[in-house]
Amino acid sequence: MAERSSPRAPRTGRSGAGGRAVLGAGPEGSPGSRAAAPGLLECRRCRYLRTARACCQMVGALLAALILVCSSVSYGSSGGYTGLPSLGGVYYYHYGGAYSGFSGADGEKAQQLDQRFYLLKLPIARAAMAVGGCLLVFSCVLILVGVLRLPWHFPAWLLLECVLDTVIAIGMVPALYYFFHFLLEAYNSSVCKEREQLYQSKGYQGFSCSLHGAEIAAGLLGCVAAMAYLLNAGLAARGYRTVHKLKQKPVQLHEH
Repeated sequence: MAERSSPRAPRTGRSGAGGRAVLGAGPEGSPGSRAAAPGLLECRRCRYLRTARACCQMVGALLAALILVCSSVSYGSSGGYTGLPSLGGVYYYHYGGAYSGFSGADGEKAQQLDQRFYLLKLPIARAAMAVGGCLLVFSCVLILVGVLRLPWHFPAWLLLECVLDTVIAIGMVPALYYFFHFLLEAYNSSVCKEREQLYQSKGYQGFSCSLHGAEIAAGLLGCVAAMAYLLNAGLAARGYRTVHKLKQKPVQLHEH
């Protein structure tokens, strides 16, 4: 009788359907449990950042930012003799001053050729920067929408996201074609050839009429970004099917 009247030890956790206790599942769990010490990505809204769609969108945002940086190289500087004297000090003395090799008419001609070549590349540089900036904003909007759980409340958003990602991925193909097409036109122009010959006559290297590293990197990043958006389109379509099934069969949380 003493054994029957003795108090029972409290169970920690909740019991499952078979009556077995799940340790660490309740509020009395161990200090090292997930409920006691939640991480940065354990909150309700931040859990989205651990999903495959969120990772793909963050990769897309990173690639868009890199495209923006690489394309800004051609936009930010006209290069050559025009930009060197403006640096002042040692740069002016070695490159823009006595040891530049340019004097009188040659210096003026170099400045004119630099400016004309810069204007040839300016439209495509601006277009590439605009594309990179728009892709960066679009990826950030997708991440924000996912964190706010809008696709769960409005599953049709996932279909719209799938369509937009597919359009962007397909549109990157002609965009990359025209990007390299106009760049090669600028490098094959008579202005670039004359500029290259002028700098080579003075012993300068690095002014050849060929694609530069930043421009090649921007093109390669665009190819990777197209694949990332295409993958995200597939993940959005799969997410729509998952949400649609969960909406049809709601989970009864209080039964357990």
